[in-house]
Amino acid sequence: MVALAVPVSLAALAGVGEPPTPLAVAEPTHASPAGDPAAAVALSCSGAASPAEVVPATNAVVAARMCDTDSGVAAWFAPQDGLHEGLEPLLAVLTDAEAVPETSGSGDRYFCTDDGGYGFDLRLALGSGEVVSIPGDTGGCSTVRIGGADLVGSDEVLATFLEALDAQRADARPPAAVEPLDLGCRNAEPPVDHRLSLIGDPSDLVSAVTCWRPDADETPPWRDRKQVPVRALAVLVDDLTASSRLAGGFGEPSCPDGYYTQDLVGLTRRGDVVAVRGVCREFLTTPPRFIATGTTDVDLELPYWTPSPRAQRILDGLRR
Repeated sequence: MVALAVPVSLAALAGVGEPPTPLAVAEPTHASPAGDPAAAVALSCSGAASPAEVVPATNAVVAARMCDTDSGVAAWFAPQDGLHEGLEPLLAVLTDAEAVPETSGSGDRYFCTDDGGYGFDLRLALGSGEVVSIPGDTGGCSTVRIGGADLVGSDEVLATFLEALDAQRADARPPAAVEPLDLGCRNAEPPVDHRLSLIGDPSDLVSAVTCWRPDADETPPWRDRKQVPVRALAVLVDDLTASSRLAGGFGEPSCPDGYYTQDLVGLTRRGDVVAVRGVCREFLTTPPRFIATGTTDVDLELPYWTPSPRAQRILDGLRR
């Protein structure tokens, strides 16, 4: 145990295994946890925390923090703020998690996909002042580890945490300061996407860089990143907030300078890293939570932005 410190792809499972051994859970209680905002602020991702041997009792947990771990497959940024409201659903998901069966009913090994996922370290602050760690990864069998056992359900754990944090933010002011994070146009091989958060809203951007490619059909590398001036970014954010419309996909973007790709990658006032993705003069401004929840509805309409002439002049200038 440590004291508090200050600072999706979905796995497909096949086969029917033997009934899993029930997970040890702390003495159940019907009392709701009294979340502690100060504990949520103090809960840190730095340093080590003792692995959770059991799922803590519901009324013992006062805050939670999701920390990102880079497995080398799906690099991402976890939220910078801790959770102190809506803890019950998160703890319920952990309590209901079942162990990964060792074999299928036919005696074959239990099958899990080999896809990559988001690695995380969920930290729970207890009323005693101690912090316990529950690591997980949404790839492969989509597991979390508690008491030395691998339990199925990390996708649901991550989604439940983000949903609760999104609801908590609706009534909370942004923090006075957030940690500056690296904003870049990733050019690693094989081609990878920008390193982003799974929560956040492009209309909250306070700093950003631009990345572009002269041929939209090409894969990275991107051209050298360029910082967006603060005043120019304010114009862009106001414009995308006022002019975004719902659509089922990109339309027929105007490309007088050729068919190019231009993205804005930025930091929000809550410390999330989000991307506004553009093809010529049309941009997808989807908050990342739509993507994080694994929505596959082809009829889903998402927000798209066609910049005003003033905003487009700024974007054009950032490619020169």
